Order: sequence, then C-alpha cells, then structure tokens
Amino acid sequence: MSGNWREHIESYTSCVIALAVFLFAAPWVWGYSGVPRASWSAWISAMVVAGLAVVSWVWPPLRAERANLFGGLWLILAPWALHFTESSGAFWTHVCVGAGVMAFAAAETWILHRASWAEMKPHQATDLSGSYRS
Repeated sequence: MSGNWREHIESYTSCVIALAVFLFAAPWVWGYSGVPRASWSAWISAMVVAGLAVVSWVWPPLRAERANLFGGLWLILAPWALHFTESSGAFWTHVCVGAGVMAFAAAETWILHRASWAEMKPHQATDLSGSYRS
C-alpha cells in the first residue's frame, strides 16, 4: 500500500469526530432534549465514539476503529433498545450517525488491514507519542 494511508486515516477519523460532535449537539438542534433516554444516549455515545476515534487517530496499531464499528451498530440499535422510536428526530439522528460511523470505521479498518506493520512502526523504539512515518 502506498505511504499515504495515514492521510486517509486522519480524514476518516476527522469525519467520525464531526459526526460525534453533531450527535452531541443533536438533542438541542432537533428538539428532543426533553426525551431523557434519547438525549443521554446521544451524549454518552458521542463521547465514546469521539474517544475511540481519537485513540485510532493517535495510535493506529491499537485498532480502536474496530470498536467504533460496534459503536455505530449500537447507535443504529439504540432507538429500539432504549425505547425512543417515537421521537422521530432522535430515531433518525441515531440511525444516520450510526451508519456514518460504521462506514468510516469500516473504511479505516480496511485501510489499516492493507497497510503493513512496517509502515506503522513508530520513528524509534522508544517513541510512544504516536507519531508515525508517512
């Protein structure tokens, strides 16, 4: 794989973080902040998804993007699991953001699967800062 895999990871991760920010603001934007289960699901899920995205951005070999696949799946299933399907704004926000998170996480997983371990090695053996060769 060419050496630009890092650029792809950064752009996909940026999109996942943007989706998480949107999800966090969605209860106020779409007017379902009065539905506690939907609001708390959005806020907690947004923080988890953004946290996993940051981890996968800083340290790709940990494969945190695979965990975001499950985060996206949870977002899709949350309206039924937490019983807030009656709130249209909450329902569609969770389903659409979940599908987006899953799509970007799947793309990251595929790119990292194709990148060799040698391309992802830190600059030096003692470099734990998360900086990688491009």
